[in-house]
Amino acid sequence: MLARCVSVAAALVVCIHSAGTHAARPFVTDDARIVDTGGCQIESFVKRQRRHREDEIWFLPGCTPVGPVELTLGGIRTDNANAGTSSTAIAQAKTLLRTLRTNDFGLALTLGATRLNPIDPVQQAGWFPFLNVVGSLSMLDDNAIIHANLGSLRDRGLSRTRHTWGLGAEIVLNPRLYGIVEAYGQEADRPSRQVGLRFWVVPNRFQVDGTLGSQSGVPRTWTSLGIRALF
Repeated sequence: MLARCVSVAAALVVCIHSAGTHAARPFVTDDARIVDTGGCQIESFVKRQRRHREDEIWFLPGCTPVGPVELTLGGIRTDNANAGTSSTAIAQAKTLLRTLRTNDFGLALTLGATRLNPIDPVQQAGWFPFLNVVGSLSMLDDNAIIHANLGSLRDRGLSRTRHTWGLGAEIVLNPRLYGIVEAYGQEADRPSRQVGLRFWVVPNRFQVDGTLGSQSGVPRTWTSLGIRALF
Protein backbone atom coordinates (compact mmCIF):
# COMPACT_ATOMS: atom_id res chain seq x y z
CA MET A 1 0.00 0.00 0.00
CA LEU A 2 2.81 2.43 0.89
CA ALA A 3 4.61 1.71 -2.40
CA ARG A 4 1.40 2.32 -4.28
CA CYS A 5 0.83 5.65 -2.50
CA VAL A 6 4.38 6.79 -3.24
CA SER A 7 3.92 5.85 -6.91
CA VAL A 8 0.66 7.78 -7.16
CA ALA A 9 2.14 10.82 -5.38
CA ALA A 10 5.09 10.91 -7.75
CA ALA A 11 2.80 10.69 -10.78
CA LEU A 12 0.60 13.52 -9.48
CA VAL A 13 3.56 15.83 -8.84
CA VAL A 14 4.80 15.18 -12.40
CA CYS A 15 1.33 16.11 -13.69
CA ILE A 16 1.39 19.35 -11.70
CA HIS A 17 4.77 20.34 -13.10
CA SER A 18 3.85 19.45 -16.68
CA ALA A 19 0.54 21.28 -16.47
CA GLY A 20 2.12 24.29 -14.84
CA THR A 21 4.70 24.84 -17.59
CA HIS A 22 2.80 23.72 -20.62
CA ALA A 23 3.49 25.55 -23.93
CA ALA A 24 2.60 25.01 -27.58
CA ARG A 25 2.80 21.34 -28.42
CA PRO A 26 4.93 19.38 -28.27
CA PHE A 27 6.79 21.44 -25.64
CA VAL A 28 6.49 21.13 -21.88
CA THR A 29 8.74 24.19 -21.47
CA ASP A 30 6.66 27.34 -21.98
CA ASP A 31 7.27 30.00 -24.66
CA ALA A 32 6.83 33.78 -24.65
CA ARG A 33 4.00 33.72 -27.19
CA ILE A 34 0.21 33.64 -26.99
CA VAL A 35 -2.67 33.09 -29.40
CA ASP A 36 -3.57 36.23 -31.38
CA THR A 37 -6.19 38.48 -29.77
CA GLY A 38 -9.66 37.19 -30.65
CA GLY A 39 -8.30 33.76 -31.54
CA CYS A 40 -8.41 30.33 -29.91
CA GLN A 41 -6.56 27.04 -30.03
CA ILE A 42 -7.20 23.45 -29.02
CA GLU A 43 -4.32 21.19 -28.04
CA SER A 44 -4.87 17.52 -27.35
CA PHE A 45 -2.48 14.59 -27.03
CA VAL A 46 -2.00 11.13 -25.61
CA LYS A 47 1.11 10.15 -23.65
CA ARG A 48 2.12 6.57 -22.85
CA GLN A 49 4.61 5.59 -20.17
CA ARG A 50 6.38 2.51 -21.49
CA ARG A 51 7.50 0.78 -18.30
CA HIS A 52 4.91 2.01 -15.82
CA ARG A 53 1.84 1.01 -17.85
CA GLU A 54 0.35 4.47 -17.61
CA ASP A 55 -1.57 6.49 -20.21
CA GLU A 56 -2.44 10.18 -20.15
CA ILE A 57 -5.02 12.03 -22.25
CA TRP A 58 -4.69 15.83 -22.33
CA PHE A 59 -7.29 18.33 -23.62
CA LEU A 60 -6.31 22.02 -23.42
CA PRO A 61 -8.46 24.66 -25.14
CA GLY A 62 -7.28 28.27 -24.85
CA CYS A 63 -8.33 31.71 -26.09
CA THR A 64 -7.15 35.31 -26.04
CA PRO A 65 -10.46 37.20 -25.82
CA VAL A 66 -9.04 40.71 -25.26
CA GLY A 67 -5.62 42.22 -24.73
CA PRO A 68 -2.36 40.31 -24.27
CA VAL A 69 -3.76 37.61 -21.95
CA GLU A 70 -4.28 34.01 -23.04
CA LEU A 71 -6.68 31.92 -20.93
CA THR A 72 -6.53 28.13 -20.82
CA LEU A 73 -8.99 25.78 -19.14
CA GLY A 74 -8.62 22.03 -19.65
CA GLY A 75 -7.67 18.79 -18.04
CA ILE A 76 -5.80 15.50 -17.92
CA ARG A 77 -7.03 11.96 -17.41
CA THR A 78 -4.42 9.48 -16.17
CA ASP A 79 -4.92 5.71 -16.26
CA ASN A 80 -2.35 3.72 -14.29
CA ALA A 81 -2.48 -0.09 -14.41
CA ASN A 82 -1.54 -0.35 -10.71
CA ALA A 83 -2.91 2.84 -9.12
CA GLY A 84 -6.14 3.31 -11.08
CA THR A 85 -7.57 6.42 -12.73
CA SER A 86 -7.18 10.06 -11.69
CA SER A 87 -7.95 13.41 -13.28
CA THR A 88 -6.46 16.89 -13.14
CA ALA A 89 -8.15 20.18 -14.06
CA ILE A 90 -5.99 23.06 -15.29
CA ALA A 91 -6.77 26.80 -15.20
CA GLN A 92 -4.08 29.17 -16.48
CA ALA A 93 -3.57 32.77 -17.61
CA LYS A 94 -0.49 33.88 -19.55
CA THR A 95 0.35 37.49 -20.32
CA LEU A 96 3.11 38.96 -22.46
CA LEU A 97 5.58 41.29 -20.77
CA ARG A 98 7.63 41.80 -23.94
CA THR A 99 6.63 40.69 -27.43
CA LEU A 100 8.97 38.20 -29.10
CA ARG A 101 10.29 39.53 -32.41
CA THR A 102 12.70 38.17 -35.01
CA ASN A 103 16.30 38.09 -33.75
CA ASP A 104 15.15 39.54 -30.42
CA PHE A 105 13.75 38.25 -27.14
CA GLY A 106 10.34 38.09 -25.48
CA LEU A 107 9.09 37.72 -21.91
CA ALA A 108 5.87 36.31 -20.45
CA LEU A 109 4.33 35.48 -17.08
CA THR A 110 2.03 32.54 -16.36
CA LEU A 111 -0.25 32.20 -13.32
CA GLY A 112 -2.59 29.32 -12.69
CA ALA A 113 -3.57 26.30 -10.68
CA THR A 114 -4.29 22.61 -11.11
CA ARG A 115 -6.96 20.66 -9.25
CA LEU A 116 -6.18 17.02 -8.55
CA ASN A 117 -8.90 14.41 -8.22
CA PRO A 118 -7.00 11.21 -7.30
CA ILE A 119 -8.73 7.85 -7.04
CA ASP A 120 -6.81 6.98 -3.84
CA PRO A 121 -8.43 8.63 -0.76
CA VAL A 122 -4.97 8.91 0.85
CA GLN A 123 -4.04 11.55 -1.74
CA GLN A 124 -5.19 15.12 -1.16
CA ALA A 125 -7.55 16.70 -3.66
CA GLY A 126 -7.64 20.47 -4.15
CA TRP A 127 -6.08 23.33 -6.04
CA PHE A 128 -2.28 23.54 -6.46
CA PRO A 129 -1.22 27.09 -7.57
CA PHE A 130 1.78 27.76 -9.79
CA LEU A 131 3.72 30.68 -11.26
CA ASN A 132 6.17 30.67 -14.17
CA VAL A 133 8.44 33.33 -15.70
CA VAL A 134 9.12 32.69 -19.39
CA GLY A 135 11.82 33.96 -21.73
CA SER A 136 12.27 33.24 -25.45
CA LEU A 137 15.15 34.21 -27.75
CA SER A 138 14.85 34.30 -31.56
CA MET A 139 18.00 33.48 -33.55
CA LEU A 140 18.91 33.04 -37.22
CA ASP A 141 15.82 34.91 -38.48
CA ASP A 142 13.44 32.75 -36.40
CA ASN A 143 14.99 29.51 -37.65
CA ALA A 144 16.01 28.70 -34.07
CA ILE A 145 14.20 29.84 -30.92
CA ILE A 146 15.39 29.13 -27.37
CA HIS A 147 12.94 29.03 -24.44
CA ALA A 148 13.83 29.24 -20.73
CA ASN A 149 11.51 28.96 -17.69
CA LEU A 150 11.84 29.58 -13.96
CA GLY A 151 8.86 29.04 -11.70
CA SER A 152 7.37 27.52 -8.59
CA LEU A 153 4.36 25.44 -7.59
CA ARG A 154 2.70 24.80 -4.27
CA ASP A 155 2.74 21.11 -3.42
CA ARG A 156 -0.16 20.86 -0.96
CA GLY A 157 0.42 17.16 -0.43
CA LEU A 158 3.82 17.90 1.14
CA SER A 159 2.95 21.43 2.34
CA ARG A 160 5.91 22.94 0.52
CA THR A 161 6.76 25.08 -2.51
CA ARG A 162 8.78 23.47 -5.29
CA HIS A 163 10.89 25.47 -7.75
CA THR A 164 10.67 24.46 -11.41
CA TRP A 165 12.77 25.06 -14.51
CA GLY A 166 12.79 24.34 -18.22
CA LEU A 167 15.09 24.87 -21.20
CA GLY A 168 14.13 24.06 -24.78
CA ALA A 169 14.84 24.85 -28.42
CA GLU A 170 12.78 24.65 -31.59
CA ILE A 171 14.57 24.45 -34.94
CA VAL A 172 13.04 24.94 -38.38
CA LEU A 173 13.85 21.94 -40.57
CA ASN A 174 11.67 23.15 -43.45
CA PRO A 175 8.73 25.60 -43.66
CA ARG A 176 6.30 22.98 -42.26
CA LEU A 177 8.54 20.77 -40.12
CA TYR A 178 10.12 21.77 -36.80
CA GLY A 179 12.37 19.82 -34.45
CA ILE A 180 12.28 20.33 -30.69
CA VAL A 181 14.60 19.36 -27.84
CA GLU A 182 14.16 20.22 -24.17
CA ALA A 183 14.98 19.43 -20.55
CA TYR A 184 12.88 20.34 -17.53
CA GLY A 185 12.50 19.49 -13.88
CA GLN A 186 11.61 20.58 -10.39
CA GLU A 187 13.27 20.84 -7.00
CA ALA A 188 14.01 17.50 -5.28
CA ASP A 189 13.30 15.51 -8.45
CA ARG A 190 15.40 14.18 -11.31
CA PRO A 191 15.19 16.14 -14.59
CA SER A 192 13.32 14.92 -17.64
CA ARG A 193 14.18 15.39 -21.30
CA GLN A 194 12.50 14.81 -24.63
CA VAL A 195 12.89 15.31 -28.36
CA GLY A 196 10.12 15.65 -30.90
CA LEU A 197 8.77 16.88 -34.22
CA ARG A 198 6.00 19.33 -35.13
CA PHE A 199 4.44 19.23 -38.62
CA TRP A 200 1.98 21.82 -39.94
CA VAL A 201 -0.61 19.98 -42.04
CA VAL A 202 -2.25 23.36 -42.67
CA PRO A 203 0.33 26.10 -41.99
CA ASN A 204 -0.43 28.02 -38.79
CA ARG A 205 -3.83 26.30 -38.52
CA PHE A 206 -3.47 22.59 -37.86
CA GLN A 207 -0.45 20.58 -36.75
CA VAL A 208 0.42 17.03 -35.73
CA ASP A 209 3.34 16.25 -33.45
CA GLY A 210 5.10 13.60 -31.40
CA THR A 211 7.83 13.17 -28.78
CA LEU A 212 10.12 10.61 -27.17
CA GLY A 213 11.14 11.31 -23.58
CA SER A 214 12.80 9.93 -20.47
CA GLN A 215 13.62 10.87 -16.87
CA SER A 216 17.26 10.85 -15.79
CA GLY A 217 18.27 7.99 -13.51
CA VAL A 218 14.73 6.56 -13.45
CA PRO A 219 13.30 3.74 -15.60
CA ARG A 220 10.60 6.09 -16.90
CA THR A 221 10.28 6.61 -20.66
CA TRP A 222 7.36 7.76 -22.77
CA THR A 223 6.01 8.59 -26.19
CA SER A 224 3.35 11.16 -27.05
CA LEU A 225 1.24 11.97 -30.11
CA GLY A 226 -0.79 15.13 -30.40
CA ILE A 227 -2.62 17.72 -32.48
CA ARG A 228 -3.01 21.50 -32.31
CA ALA A 229 -5.72 23.49 -34.07
CA LEU A 230 -5.89 27.31 -34.23
CA PHE A 231 -8.96 29.27 -35.23
